[in-house]
Amino acid sequence: MEKEQRMTRTVGRPRKNRPRRRGKTAREEILDASSELFTRRGFSTTSTHQIAEAVGIRQASLYYHFPSKNDIFLTLLKGTIQPALDLASDLAESDASPALKLWALCAAETRILLSSNWNIGRLYQLPTLESEEFQEYHEARAKLEGIYRDLAAQIVGDDDPRIDLPFHMTLAAIEMRDNTGIAPYPLVDDALPAPSVMIADAVLDVLHAELPSCRGERTLELVARVSGETSQTKR
Repeated sequence: MEKEQRMTRTVGRPRKNRPRRRGKTAREEILDASSELFTRRGFSTTSTHQIAEAVGIRQASLYYHFPSKNDIFLTLLKGTIQPALDLASDLAESDASPALKLWALCAAETRILLSSNWNIGRLYQLPTLESEEFQEYHEARAKLEGIYRDLAAQIVGDDDPRIDLPFHMTLAAIEMRDNTGIAPYPLVDDALPAPSVMIADAVLDVLHAELPSCRGERTLELVARVSGETSQTKR
């Protein structure tokens, strides 16, 4: 009897019947809580204890899913960049025009930035990112920026200073949304957010490139194909 009581005490605090956070798994709940805390309080002032408390789990349970706070941070950052890199890889094998490729990449990336519950893009602005511990993120970001530049160069030429604009114009989506915990434009399969279309159109306008026909529909088809391939790879 005494042994059973000791074993019961070591189990720790049970999960609440109703989860505190959004997410189908504990890992998703941790990312949701971290997104809120990092974007509202900052990275340095947020502890893993606070994250675990916000989710309603023990701190030890958090470490089962993520080895460190840095790992959580990096996972959130990669979640905004990797879909764009996956699409760019698929676009490289497409016979679409450079203008359509650039438009699709811009629209798809802003779509991700506008569809999260919390404004994850704000993490790009945190001083913490200067740390060498996030080199993986910097390499991915540099790769994506290079793809934007190469596509723009195919439209206006390598020597045109405008080739640096598309990547930075895409990040305007971060300032075009709030951080209330409600996605301003939840992901849907048959439409792009209005701001995504507006920014992508503006990118081509700056480059004096003609807007491709059926660009929205073709972009959604590309995104759906890449998402399907990614899902199959993870299985």
